[in-house]
Amino acid sequence: MEAEAETLSSTESRAAVDAFLSYLKKTPPIRLRENYTAIFDMNPATTLNLTWHVYGDSEKRADALAGLQRVYDGAGWERITGELPDYLPLMLEFLSICPEPKDTGRIRDALNGIHPLIKGLESTAPAYAALIRSIAGMAKKHRGQEETSGSSPVGEEVRGRET
Repeated sequence: MEAEAETLSSTESRAAVDAFLSYLKKTPPIRLRENYTAIFDMNPATTLNLTWHVYGDSEKRADALAGLQRVYDGAGWERITGELPDYLPLMLEFLSICPEPKDTGRIRDALNGIHPLIKGLESTAPAYAALIRSIAGMAKKHRGQEETSGSSPVGEEVRGRET
């Protein structure tokens, strides 16, 4: 991972990865697991299920989840975990395999939850916040490059979470 971090062109991304690797090295594995569970599984404000940040626990979220699943199905991509379709690592995996899905609106809407997630992580888990902020920055840069040639799967605006 350190070698890969050295290949990053963004100094912000490189610093975020370096800080995260430092955190991993100095934290015992059992504490890493405890921290991860406390941060992402036990606190709704920092869940990695992005549509929660946009829609809360509502019918609109259920529609968004179903829509994301249709995007995956339409691309011929099958989820092999039990995670919901808006789980950030799952979405990133999908976008790395299928960078230009047909229904970018569903992806963009779900990714709007990344900014409230970052905000929630800033005080509780700054190493994770920096990593995810870096991902959002790369997505924004990617979006800027794609605006000249078409649409991109990543949106910038953030809607308030509806309850």
